[in-house]
Amino acid sequence: MHIFMSKPSMTEEELLAVKEILDSGWLGEGASSEKFENKLAELTGAPYVVAVNTGTSALHLILVEMGVGPGDEVILPSFTFASDPMAVHLCGARPVFADIDLQSLNLDPGLLDALITPRTRVIMPTDYAGLPADVPAIRAVIGNRNIRIVRDASHSFGSSINGRPLGVWCGEDATCFSFDPIKTITCGEGGAILVNDQEWAKNMMCKRRLGFEQSIWGSLTGGTVQDRRVSQVGYRYHLSNINAAIGLVQIKRLPELISTRQAVAARYDELLAPVPGIQIFTRDYTQIAPFIYPVRVESAHHDKLIDWLNSRGIHAGLRYFPSHRQPFFDSPDLVLPVTDQISRELICLPIHAELSRKEIDEVVGAIRSYFEAALAR
Repeated sequence: MHIFMSKPSMTEEELLAVKEILDSGWLGEGASSEKFENKLAELTGAPYVVAVNTGTSALHLILVEMGVGPGDEVILPSFTFASDPMAVHLCGARPVFADIDLQSLNLDPGLLDALITPRTRVIMPTDYAGLPADVPAIRAVIGNRNIRIVRDASHSFGSSINGRPLGVWCGEDATCFSFDPIKTITCGEGGAILVNDQEWAKNMMCKRRLGFEQSIWGSLTGGTVQDRRVSQVGYRYHLSNINAAIGLVQIKRLPELISTRQAVAARYDELLAPVPGIQIFTRDYTQIAPFIYPVRVESAHHDKLIDWLNSRGIHAGLRYFPSHRQPFFDSPDLVLPVTDQISRELICLPIHAELSRKEIDEVVGAIRSYFEAALAR
């Protein structure tokens, strides 16, 4: 038996939604893709939503739309998924890695001013584990400088600020979501960009379909098959009807999926708080939809505890390996003390909507047994 760190939650309704699309014969970008965008706009209050095939595509597309290119710099936390610096690299720009705050695990705004140069075009914070980054503080550091903010909200779909679902209203210039298989909701694969700028949205809708001004679906629903034209550089980034159909069902189930994850995190908090050797992160789970559940341990126990859990069929480990230590982005002279410390101490435990109370207790029991054995030596 295995207890996975992450796992999608699927029902018969998602399968039926996919079957309906297969039966229709229209599998690519179409009515369900449009409907998914509308549902996201309704949920988040965003004026414009551009659905795409992955969260990585979302980050790349908005950076391109903002004009990020060779010679430019984008500041982002090193402690994030490889998608973020890779999206910067794909634009020909340079990722500038910043350190994080030890408690929030998000980009530390207090360190930004020293990193900003005349080449800085964008600051791209990640909402680690579902906790929204402090965008107002980042905005205050930017001041009057012409620097955009792109929030990587791949972890935080369903999280709220002051009771309102997170979105582009929070102060950033764009909010990017991911709907891959292990996110709070999934499309199988998918992503989205939320913006306030109509022209940006129009251009990105064109760019996501190889630069075609109009989709095939849009042409047909207009009553005629038009001879379409490519008007700009584009990518194969559209969201298919199949993926959108899954996402539409998942959005309907969102309250249940969030509340289940919140209950898992709250149960971990209750059981792990008194365990010697474990340090939990205090979070308000009435506001946060936890994508992952991180804990800290002393570095001497880090790898041993992961091995102990894995040997008992419990999937746990570090998420994510710091980008400035990745071979492709390696920055050997860069010192990010908090990021490096967290990479030695952080362990992410299983959390998903299918995780049972019994499995939670089993994970905690295995952690207890490790520290009982370790402390008895």
